Amino acid sequence: MTGPDPEVHIDAPVRRWCDARAIPMPRRELSDEAALLIAAGHLSPAGREVVLNRFDTERAFPDIGGYSKLRRLSRIAEHEAASGAPARPGWSDGAPPSPFQQARSAAEAVRAADARRKLAGFRHAFTLNRLSFAAGVRAVRRARKDAVHLDLDERDALFDALCLTPLPVTPSAAAVAARTVARVAGPVLRLAPQVAGWVDGHGAPDERLLIFEDRYDVLLFVAGLVYDKVTYSRSVSAGEFDEQLGQLDLPTDLVQISADVAQLKAVWGQLRYAPGLADGTRSGELDKVWDELVDRVTALTRVGDLVDVADAKRPRRMSIESIDQQIHELVTRSGEREISTQSARRVAGQIMGAKGDLPRALPDGARPALPQPRDQDAR
Repeated sequence: MTGPDPEVHIDAPVRRWCDARAIPMPRRELSDEAALLIAAGHLSPAGREVVLNRFDTERAFPDIGGYSKLRRLSRIAEHEAASGAPARPGWSDGAPPSPFQQARSAAEAVRAADARRKLAGFRHAFTLNRLSFAAGVRAVRRARKDAVHLDLDERDALFDALCLTPLPVTPSAAAVAARTVARVAGPVLRLAPQVAGWVDGHGAPDERLLIFEDRYDVLLFVAGLVYDKVTYSRSVSAGEFDEQLGQLDLPTDLVQISADVAQLKAVWGQLRYAPGLADGTRSGELDKVWDELVDRVTALTRVGDLVDVADAKRPRRMSIESIDQQIHELVTRSGEREISTQSARRVAGQIMGAKGDLPRALPDGARPALPQPRDQDAR
């Protein structure tokens, strides 16, 4: 008798998530490892191999405190560039901007400049990191021989790709503040229409729902989640699925999926400028490629879900270690307890020797006399 087919009871609706550009789960981000593998999909085939070789040989990449923040900073900088002064409402027709528009423009400019400054600092810390990347002539030669060296332009390309890490969309702090102003002080300041127009569509999303910019980000995010689930699984770390997972190469899978998604997204963008190819036949072929990618990620998602189920049924290692440690501490303190017992017996014997009229033992069931409470009236 065979076990239950995982395709029957575990089938993540990846396609529906991609179409809706949303995933029903609490806020979370991908690990740096998953972000690097997804970013590697934007490199040349040779660059992808180097990144995978560095993973295989456990060569560290620069630590900048989390790669997901690069996408957030990039969005801020890109938003300011896309909403330049000529494109803002009230500017294109020559009408003077309102005080609110001027304040908004100044706030966005400062925010974008700060984001660009931080990105430049992170780029320098990443691409010129001497702890992660070879610097000297001999070190570079040795790293190239081991196929783990990235040239400076490849590091720059990898950093640019990290700025595209799939990340849920969140409202800016300024938009949230503006919505609060519109709700609380808007009627008093008579700015409600202007503020509401600014923050329209930028309200905080449902905390139980992750919203993405497009279907490609959704697919890559789900694939990255599978990698993180398996990599950080307690059951996998204990070696319970070595035989099964040995048939998969998740880092390579993630890089390949990312490369195909990046190229597919680029081709779809170019297809709109090639009317002769957008006749349904070529676009139909691209739809087939998309379906294949969705099926591939869905299959991997089943693996991640089954690992989750195994982790849920497995007792936590930390609790077992905690119990074992407590038993060890109790046993090691047995000597202290024995010494204390002997000391108490010795003191009791000395007291009996000093007071010869004390009984050597209390009769069965007898209790020592307790001191009587003092009479309150005898004060």
